[in-house]
Parts: sequence; structure tokens; C-alpha cells
Amino acid sequence: MLKVGFHIIELLVMLYMAFNVLYITIYAFSAYFYKHTDFSKLLLKKWNKFLVLVPAYQSDEIIINTVKQNLKQSYPSNKYHILVIADGLKKETINELIKHPISVIPVKFEESSKAKSINTVLAITPDYEYDYTVIIDVDNIMHEKFLERMNLRLQNDEIVVQGHRMAKNLNTSFAILDGISEEINNQIFRKGHIALGVSAALSGSGKAVNFHFFKDSMRLIDSAVEDKEIEAVFLRNKIKILYETDAIVYDEKVDSSAVFAKQRRRWIASQFFDFNLFIFEGIYHLLFNKNFDYFDKALQKILLPRILLYGLVTIFSITIFFDVFMFGNFFMVCFLLCTMSYIISTPPQYFNTKTLQAAFRVPQAFYLMVIALFRSKNANKNFIHTKHQYISETDKNVDNSN
Repeated sequence: MLKVGFHIIELLVMLYMAFNVLYITIYAFSAYFYKHTDFSKLLLKKWNKFLVLVPAYQSDEIIINTVKQNLKQSYPSNKYHILVIADGLKKETINELIKHPISVIPVKFEESSKAKSINTVLAITPDYEYDYTVIIDVDNIMHEKFLERMNLRLQNDEIVVQGHRMAKNLNTSFAILDGISEEINNQIFRKGHIALGVSAALSGSGKAVNFHFFKDSMRLIDSAVEDKEIEAVFLRNKIKILYETDAIVYDEKVDSSAVFAKQRRRWIASQFFDFNLFIFEGIYHLLFNKNFDYFDKALQKILLPRILLYGLVTIFSITIFFDVFMFGNFFMVCFLLCTMSYIISTPPQYFNTKTLQAAFRVPQAFYLMVIALFRSKNANKNFIHTKHQYISETDKNVDNSN
């Protein structure tokens, strides 16, 4: 009887693993059918005006450099405006910021959150002053042609386009692993989805959103996972989330195990926020509203974080040599498919000796993800601040020649 119960549990685990691996494999291979935008063939009909919001929470060490770098856009200077939302910035930092052609709005909350900062600014911004809002994090640097390319993609009044977040720094093993993770995300959850006509995943930064829709949608959002909530609003309303791989935003990657663990707590919490409501809503919208995009997002709530998935299929596949599981061969197939999906989703520039060295830190990353899983409770309700550092010119993995 005990043996039967064990095999039933094994079967359930097998089915769950099969779903995870099949999902990422389908979209990983579909990404190769993603069509790059030929900007030379796009007709410029108008110059959209962008409001670039930079929520800056206690980020004195990096915000000035961020502003300087993001003022180097090739886009007409009178068609975009950078606004720094200064939450907890020092007076000296604010005084330095206002020397640049930007706006700075200080805010203060009992419990800070990115959503509260954004909503405060949107509430005092005239409705028809801007066409689109661009959200960038305090450590983000837009490629000098980011707004130019976004504008061309938005000539037909699209609602939302997610840009390509790319690693700014590859200075440590954890930064390399984080950079690869970002690119796998882009390949599977953006390129692969767009290639199959499904909405791309939305990030917390590097996106351009119709100003009026964004303002209206953000009003009721105040959690620490505002990007996931606003994504749900878009999909619920059948708004297609587009993706532009050549509109690049460079993002600072975590460079230590401590920061990695802290950041993943929030990520895991966002993965499972309102899980029960979301999955049942997804089924409802599929059956009654023919909304596959929302259903697909609901399916993603069931997926394990990729490092956890890979760690588990590796562990289960190893047991084939000890004849522990009835379906040992199946777990080996899962391991091979998972490995293949991750490899083909990793850009060629990462295939080097530094990445090989970083690969030896994967077991540690798996362990930290397991710990983060058990410590993620309420992380979607409380703001988790990640300390950033100034990235010098020589440390940046920034190439504006594209």
C-alpha cells in the first residue's frame, strides 16, 4: 500500500514536471520564429512625447549617473522628459539632480513602494501633456536609440510595448547568472510568446505604456508587485503586450549571493501573488471571453522558477542510476529538454570561460532559491529595497553601437 502511494506521488510529480518542461520547451523553440523589426521600413508619422519616470528610493549612490546616461538619447530633447521621483534621497543629491534638464519630485511615505511613488506623480501630471510613459528603474540605462525605436514601434497608437532588458554588468558569477536568466526570460516569455501570437511578459521597467491608460490603471495599485498587477489589468482587458528586442535598456545585475537571495524573495512572491484567484480567473476568461493571453499568464503562475525547475529535474534524473523512481527515464528526458531549452535561449556572447566558472555557482543559486521560497511570505506586500552601486564606464556592459 505504501509503495502504491509512493508511485501515485511520483506520477503527480512527473505530470507537474512535464507541464513545466513542455511549456518552456515550446516557447524556447518558438522564439526562433520571432521576426525582428525592420526600422528602415517603418514610416515615421509622428513624434510621440514620452514621460520617463525614474522611481528612486534611497539611491543617492547611483541616481546622478543614471540621469546623465539617460539624457544621451538620440530622440529630440523636446519630445521626452525625465522625471525622478525622489523617495528618501539626500538634499545634496536633489540639488545636484536639478542642475540637469530634468524634473525632481520628492515624496515621502510611511511604507514606501514603487506604485505609491508613480501614482503620486501621475496624479499631478496633466492628462494630455504626454503620449506615453516609460518606466525605468534607478539602475537602468536606456540605449541611446531606445526612445527613437520605441517611437517607431508606437506609430499606430499601440498601448504597451516591452523593451529588451539586458545586463549592464557582468562583473561577478552571480551577475553572469542573473544576466543569462534575464535573456532566457526574453527568449521564452517574450520572443517565443510573440512568435506564437501570445502577449509578451511585462517587466517592472523598460516598457512604454500609453500615458492615459497607464494613469487610469495604476490608480488602484499600491502593492510591491505593481508590474504583475498592471500586467494582469492589460491582459484582463485583452490588451496585447508587444515586445521589441531592439529597444534596449541596460539593467544592473545582482553581484552577490546576499543580494540574489533578497531579490528572489520578491520575485517568488510576485510569481504566486493571488494565485488561486488568478488561476480560476484564467480558466474563466479562456472559456467565456476567449482570452488565451490571460489564461497563459495564469498558467505561468503554476510554473516553478527556472533555477528550481532545473535543480529538481537534475536531482530526479540522477536517481535513474539508483532505480528509485518508476519513471526515472522520464525525468532524464525532462532534464535533457530543460537543458536544451536553456542553452538555445542563451545568447552566444555568454558562451565563454567566465560563464563556465559561473556555472559552478548554480547549486548555490538553487539553494538560495529554496530558502527564498520559504521566506517569501508577505514579500509582495512589503517593499524590498535592493542596494545598487555606481557602475563605472569601464564596468558597464553597454554597447550603444547597435
